[in-house]
Amino acid sequence: MDRDCGVASPRSIYPMPPVADYETNDLLVRQVEGVTIVRVRYPNLDGLLEIQRITAELDALLARGVRKLVFDFKYVTHAGSAALGLLIALQRKIDARGGTLVLSHAERVEELLTVSRTASLFKRAPDPRAAFKMF
Repeated sequence: MDRDCGVASPRSIYPMPPVADYETNDLLVRQVEGVTIVRVRYPNLDGLLEIQRITAELDALLARGVRKLVFDFKYVTHAGSAALGLLIALQRKIDARGGTLVLSHAERVEELLTVSRTASLFKRAPDPRAAFKMF
C-alpha cells in the first residue's frame, strides 16, 4: 500500500508519527503540517456507491475542521460525471468554510474538467508535493 503521498515534512526527520493518518477502503488520508492529503484508491471513479462513501468521508473531514485539502488522483484512470459532482460540491463546501482545495495528479481528470468547462473552478497541481506548496 502506498502510504507516501510525496510530501516530506520535518516529522520524517524526527521519530514522531504523523498526526491523523488513516486508510479506508476508498481513501488514503495523510495530515502534513496542517494540510490534509486525500488519495483516491480506485482506478475508476464513477460508481455511485464509491462516490457516496468518499463524499461522506470528505464531509467528516470538513466537519473536523480541515480547511487545507489536497485531493489526489494518482491511482485514478477514469472519472465520470458523479466524480465531477463530488468535486464541484467539495469546492463549494471548502469555499464556504474559507478553505483551499487543490487537485493533485489532475491530469487524470483533465479531460473531464475540460469537457464540462469546469477546469477554471479548481486549483491543480502535478503531484502532492507541488500542491503542498500552494497553501
